[in-house]
Amino acid sequence: MQLKQRRLVEPKSVSIRDFYNKRNKILVIRETGGLGDILMHRMIFEDFKQKMPDAHVVFACPKQYHDAVSDHPFIDEVVDNRTVDLNDYIISYNTTSICGRYELAKAPLSGLNRSDIWANYCGVELNNHKMHIKLTPEEDQYGIDLISKIKKGHTGPSVLIAPISAMVVKNLLPWQLKVIVEYLNKRNCFIFGLHSETIMDFTVMDINLICKQSIRQWMSVIKAADYVVSVDTSTFHFAGGIGKPLTGIFTFADGKVYGKYYNFELVQKHRDDKNWACGPCYNWGLCPLTTAVPKPCLTQITGEMLTDGLDRMFKKWPI
Repeated sequence: MQLKQRRLVEPKSVSIRDFYNKRNKILVIRETGGLGDILMHRMIFEDFKQKMPDAHVVFACPKQYHDAVSDHPFIDEVVDNRTVDLNDYIISYNTTSICGRYELAKAPLSGLNRSDIWANYCGVELNNHKMHIKLTPEEDQYGIDLISKIKKGHTGPSVLIAPISAMVVKNLLPWQLKVIVEYLNKRNCFIFGLHSETIMDFTVMDINLICKQSIRQWMSVIKAADYVVSVDTSTFHFAGGIGKPLTGIFTFADGKVYGKYYNFELVQKHRDDKNWACGPCYNWGLCPLTTAVPKPCLTQITGEMLTDGLDRMFKKWPI
């Protein structure tokens, strides 16, 4: 049998001038959100700079998220992922889908935090996991003033509740939110919400809601709160990234992994507690227990679990 001769393809050449101009430029591309993933990307850039102090680090992401990373001291340039020209770089790393592939391949024991997955994909082992978030004094004051305005003289600690995620299967159920609100009321806390749109359950319960804020305003409000109670969403990651007293409520994704580098109290049905054999599984779409939504990893989070998590938060960070 006659073997077919393989055609050799000449590698694309780079001129000496192009190599000289591009040799220290590193491009990391994230083509989508959400905001939580953009914030977690902040943890990778310090180590990039430590390994290559002279590198010009460029982060390309959707333009609506630029304000979430523009203050980072180890990112030299933030650009629009839709208009960035890959020909301007000798090397680039697209982090858009690597986490999903890793987590589904390793599930249910997906042990790496997303920041580590992205960094390893770029050939870097992280020693630091700091977000390096820095608000201006004016931004800090904006959150302080806004919370003070809606408190109207309430003397209790302010507790921000974020019960809504981009994925409906992570959202708190109305009765779970009611348990949290009743518990916080008994502690004389000032309760308020923060979200991009109106939350009907907050309206029904007559809870203050701050909405339609810019990213920087959103950051300043979270920073100004005394405590944060959040499902697996961007509010959780920002609060964790700045060291805010925090309770995180998780369902099918492993809160111990997603919050690995935050100091927080976790509420979750978890195999480590010997009361949840199947989870967290990372794959709610193929849940073996039910085809219905919401899933048992949410519906079986009890009121006692919620109040216990809040108790632990207040004991760890007393005011």
